[in-house]
Amino acid sequence: MSPNDFTFRSHDGTQLIGTLVEPPSLPTHATVLVHGGGVSRDEGGFYVRLADALAAAGILSLRFDLRGHGESGGCQAELTLAAVANDVRAALDEVGRLGVPATLVGTSFSGGICALVAASGVMLRSLVLFNPLFDYKRRFVDEKPYWSGDRISPSAAAELDSRGYVEHSPSFKLGRALLNEVFYLSARDALPRIAVPTLLVHGSQDTFVNIDSSREAADQLSAKCTLIEIDGAQHGFAVHDDPGYAEPQTQEWQALVIRETVSWITSH
Repeated sequence: MSPNDFTFRSHDGTQLIGTLVEPPSLPTHATVLVHGGGVSRDEGGFYVRLADALAAAGILSLRFDLRGHGESGGCQAELTLAAVANDVRAALDEVGRLGVPATLVGTSFSGGICALVAASGVMLRSLVLFNPLFDYKRRFVDEKPYWSGDRISPSAAAELDSRGYVEHSPSFKLGRALLNEVFYLSARDALPRIAVPTLLVHGSQDTFVNIDSSREAADQLSAKCTLIEIDGAQHGFAVHDDPGYAEPQTQEWQALVIRETVSWITSH
């Protein structure tokens, strides 16, 4: 279960840096783990622990830094949903060379993008989404105080002019390409087109992406869907203000999610 650095390129040639974790024997299954916005491929350690548990079950995993994140190439201010979707497809192509079934796993920002990829008809055995964000326009436009009537404020426009981005958070930048794209690219509209079994896992007290979003998605999916609600958990299956996932309750919730996820993947 030793991790190995893994380098590959997205469809447009952007270099992507990842970590490949192989099981002790030949893998029977493969997974691609896609992190959220503004973090890295380890997801604060959550994906490291998930990868170890998958390997113990005979499942290979590839996790990688999205473009504009971590060690991968690209500029975060130039990020688009479509570009990230092609990063995901490139990772699936890499594990697809093994000739074993593949599961796609997305978290938060990447959740809706993974749904779009799954709906495009790529070869997948199943789909797993943690606290997924489906409504990109709502999150990045409608909920921002500097947008009104689908138009950005003069001060925010000036910030885009001078810096090339506005901050969604201290670690996640939004550029004009993505801000225009979210008006027309809808992950939620893609849900009925997903044909593979899907697992949704969401914290009941998530203040970043409300759990009602996943409840609605469970009804909109036409494929077999399982929704697991983690009672009391906030975004990332953590307690409030625990970005390092150090609190015992956070670790307990995340361990539960990992057990349930590995069990679900092996049975689908």
